[in-house]
Amino acid sequence: MLKAKLRIVQSDCTLANFEENLERHIRSIEAAIREGADAIAFPELSLTGYNVQDAAQDMAMHIEDSRLDPLRELSRNITIICGGIELSDDYGVYNSAFMFEDGAGRSVHRKIYLPTYGMFEELRYFSAGRQIEAVTSRRLGRIGVAICEDFWHMSVPYLLAHQGAKLLLVLMSSPLRLSPGQGIPAIVSQWQTIASTSAFLFSCYVACVNRVGNEDSFTYWGNSALTAPDGSVAANAPMFSEHSFDAAIDYSVVKRVRLQSSHFLDEDVKLFASQLENLLVANRRG
Repeated sequence: MLKAKLRIVQSDCTLANFEENLERHIRSIEAAIREGADAIAFPELSLTGYNVQDAAQDMAMHIEDSRLDPLRELSRNITIICGGIELSDDYGVYNSAFMFEDGAGRSVHRKIYLPTYGMFEELRYFSAGRQIEAVTSRRLGRIGVAICEDFWHMSVPYLLAHQGAKLLLVLMSSPLRLSPGQGIPAIVSQWQTIASTSAFLFSCYVACVNRVGNEDSFTYWGNSALTAPDGSVAANAPMFSEHSFDAAIDYSVVKRVRLQSSHFLDEDVKLFASQLENLLVANRRG
């Protein structure tokens, strides 16, 4: 049964400065290799910063771009998952998660749900992804990758888990939002609830990798965490400060949890698909 050490990097980054952010990644990756990590994960848009706006087109790069060669080379010794702005073959610009492994790179996931409410305006600058697909990593096994808002839509973890992903990685750039009251901000509690619920319902690991720091009017809160397949928090990082920690991924735990409670295995995917098709037909008629 596969076991892996996942280094979660809760980092800050410099807006629209790819070279500086790349150097930060290289230092973190080299340290993780020295310390025996099997894989390393960074937050959403970790190579560029979040609020790039009109600079997105200028900063977009294909996954085979030579500027990413240092990450490709380092990936011979560790699996790397990070966030960047991708330029597709047909010149679409995407908020993407890149995975580098064994000296090669590919885009694992293009963010599907681009928020346009409140302080967000991603759909102005990015195209929306159109595919939810789990991937197989030599070091991490079958995994699914989502980007921030994607995980607020249950269809994303549902489909990834039913494609065999036993680890769901969520790359985030989640800022604080104004809300009444004191204590833990509402957005922090909401994310904890989402991660715990998804991990429990799908009997899998959920790793949320959030950034920290300030960017224009955005303040990112961090508190990255690994949630175990029973819904409990296995490890987490503090709020508001840069921090890295190693999360132990042990798929024998997934096995044990699913044998104890088969609610995930009992899911009737065919029934769900047929009812969804009926709903789509009704909506088209209506």
